[in-house]
Amino acid sequence: MNGIYVSQFYGSEILGYRSSNKARREPFCRIRAGMNVNDVAVDGQGNLIDPDGASKYVVVFKGPEMCGKRLGAFHDSYGQPSDAASQDAARGKIAVGNIRDHGSSAGSLSICTLRAGCTSNLTNPKLNAAGGVAMSNGGDCWVDAKRTPAGGAALIYFKGCAGQGEAASGFKSKSYGGIDIDNQGNLVIIDQAALTVSIYRGCNPGCTLAGGPFPLKAKSFFGKLNAANTDFVAVDQTDGAVDFYSYSTKAIKFEYSFKNGLQIELAPQGIAQNPRSAQ
Repeated sequence: MNGIYVSQFYGSEILGYRSSNKARREPFCRIRAGMNVNDVAVDGQGNLIDPDGASKYVVVFKGPEMCGKRLGAFHDSYGQPSDAASQDAARGKIAVGNIRDHGSSAGSLSICTLRAGCTSNLTNPKLNAAGGVAMSNGGDCWVDAKRTPAGGAALIYFKGCAGQGEAASGFKSKSYGGIDIDNQGNLVIIDQAALTVSIYRGCNPGCTLAGGPFPLKAKSFFGKLNAANTDFVAVDQTDGAVDFYSYSTKAIKFEYSFKNGLQIELAPQGIAQNPRSAQ
């Protein structure tokens, strides 16, 4: 079943919506989740990944059906999880972005599995806090990072999801935000300060702007593509809604919003499409 997951930072549930009915849609299923969930992610198999910031656990729910049973969880032994990405969260690597590491003012990228937990922690001098995280089908990782405590953004590329990482050149965001990968391998990245989304080619480590920056309707941090790459959805933090956009490298255009089931005081924030972009 195709659908959309939305998390609310101060809520205790992840809401599941069918990909139909447009602005009239209501949540048709709910997953009990912890507090302080920033983003949520769907892997290449349709499994849902829930980085629970309050408990410091990352929880995986079975897909591809929406709101499947809990497969398991592991403790983020390195920091406070904010976002995650994986090709197969049930059996393979999971890249987990940490806003902050334990006992540290800086964040990181942890490499984990559902069975063994987190076994390595990747840092970089320009990674102060992890925002969006992406993992390519080829096994490379990116973190859209807050560059310093005062702000700024840096896109950190980790070849093979390992090593010390490199700051991508040609990256122009003013502030960090969410990342997705389209079916051409382009990175789709939100700049929450500029209220824009840009499409980058490469970034390994040299970036080329392939599209945009395109304006967003309102302040958003996380956004995701559907499998066909026809839709881009972002959580509208200004109105507590989900904003739908049409997607191509030539234009990302606002179409409509919905907010049924969401509460602005609970700070809607994370989003995932099922099935996700094939990358």
